[in-house]
Amino acid sequence: MVTLGLDVSTNTVGYAFTEDKSILDMGFINISKQKTIKDKAYRVIEELDINKHTDDIDRIVVEDSLSGFAGGMTRMQTIIKLAKINAVMAFILEWKYQVTVELVNPNTVRKQVFGKARVKGIKAKDYVKQKVEEMFDTEEWCTITTRGNWSKQNLDMYDALVCSLYEAKD
Repeated sequence: MVTLGLDVSTNTVGYAFTEDKSILDMGFINISKQKTIKDKAYRVIEELDINKHTDDIDRIVVEDSLSGFAGGMTRMQTIIKLAKINAVMAFILEWKYQVTVELVNPNTVRKQVFGKARVKGIKAKDYVKQKVEEMFDTEEWCTITTRGNWSKQNLDMYDALVCSLYEAKD
C-alpha cells in the first residue's frame, strides 16, 4: 500500500511516498510564489502528477493545521490561513486522486510513529529530525542550500514522512 504524506504550509509543502514503512520518494514543493490558495493547490498537484508513485496512491495523510496558539508564537491569521490551505488542498487531492484524505494532528502522528509526541526541552521540528534520521538514511532526498547548509525546508519533508508512516487505529 502506497501512502502519500503531506505537510502543508503557506510557503512549502513537504511530501513523502512510502510503502511498507520504506521511503519511495520524498521532497518539498515551494509554493511561495503562488498568490492564491487555489494557485498553491494547483502547483502542488502539478508537482505530484509528475512523480512516478502518484498513480499508486492508496492513502493520503495530511498533517492537520494548528487548532490553537503554539506558545504565543502563532498568530490567529496564520492559523486561519493554514486551515484554509489544508481544506482546499484536501478537497483538491480527494477530487484528483479519488482517495479520502486523512487529516491528522501532528502530535497524534508523532506519538504513534515515535512513541512520544515531544521531548521536553527539544523543539518539535528538531525532535522529528532526530527521530527520522535515527530511522532512515535520508541523505539522497535532503536539499543543501547554495551556501552548503542543510535546507530548513527538509523539515517539512520530514513531517510529511512521519505522516506517511502513520497508521490509523480503527
